Amino acid sequence: MVSSENSKGIGIFGGTFNPIHLGHLIIAGKVRESLNLEKIIFVPARYPPHKRAPEIGGLHRYRMVKLAISDNSYFVASKIELEREGKSYTIDTVNALKKIYLPEKDFYFILGLDAYLETGSWKEIEKLKKLIRFVVVKRSIIPSETRNLSFKDVKFFDLEPIGISSSEIRSRIKKGKSVHTLLPDKVMDYIQQHHLYE
Repeated sequence: MVSSENSKGIGIFGGTFNPIHLGHLIIAGKVRESLNLEKIIFVPARYPPHKRAPEIGGLHRYRMVKLAISDNSYFVASKIELEREGKSYTIDTVNALKKIYLPEKDFYFILGLDAYLETGSWKEIEKLKKLIRFVVVKRSIIPSETRNLSFKDVKFFDLEPIGISSSEIRSRIKKGKSVHTLLPDKVMDYIQQHHLYE
């Protein structure tokens, strides 16, 4: 079980990152500072169990994450799910990361409220709860459907809506609209160079 929040823990930020955008970086930065985390590990998913497989391959998405976080020494990118066959289950990722980093480290898994509401269907969720603490990024008001959930070992993090989504970015690119205010410049350059999402 995770221990005190005063210890230097490690954050895990998983997702398709299709593509990674400024909203992801803002969330990761604010969570890291709030919990005084040693680092945030960005983990692009290969085949997310609860989503359709991304149309952009994992290597492109990983490279965009690397570019997006290149100026932040607290952020690192991991290929751990891209190098593993099959679907990207969080329990497998956490177990693997604990072998790479010190097992006694506190691990904090960052996710949005919508994803948290689906954790009851995750693989080996009871085992996972003993390995990590969920950090749920939400708006100030918790929807009524969460009232019956157990909030033990969950850290809720209030963050004003950022108004950026990967799906919106993909749609704007397909329509030839500008997304320069939504993405790091390095990521935008990479997308243009490789003609992604067109």
